[in-house]
Amino acid sequence: MKRILLVDDESDVCFVLGEVLSENGFVVDSFENPTLALEKFTVHSYDLVVLDIKMPDLNGFALYREIKRFNKKVKVCFITAGEINYDEYSDISSSLPSKCFIRKPIDNEELMKQINEIIVDNTNSYNT
Repeated sequence: MKRILLVDDESDVCFVLGEVLSENGFVVDSFENPTLALEKFTVHSYDLVVLDIKMPDLNGFALYREIKRFNKKVKVCFITAGEINYDEYSDISSSLPSKCFIRKPIDNEELMKQINEIIVDNTNSYNT
């Protein structure tokens, strides 16, 4: 089974997305605290990391950079309710050959479509 790390500071989003992903055959570890998610992250244990961009203490881009220190090939999908900080995004965009940004409120079908494209298509592996 494919494993997904889900990090969003909103408990309802973690719950709903976790349920949708689980119902679609994924094993999901969800965290509302990005620092705790980073502490629990282990290399090669996740096929995909789904990160909210706007979180207190450690935003999704910063969390991605930290996770990438442990696993340079980690695949990621960002979710956001607001605007993307394009300055910060440009710092990491070169390491994101597959752009996965999903806006809240999240359409479950769109979420599954994008996640399946990233996980199933091995040509999207991150080679940085």
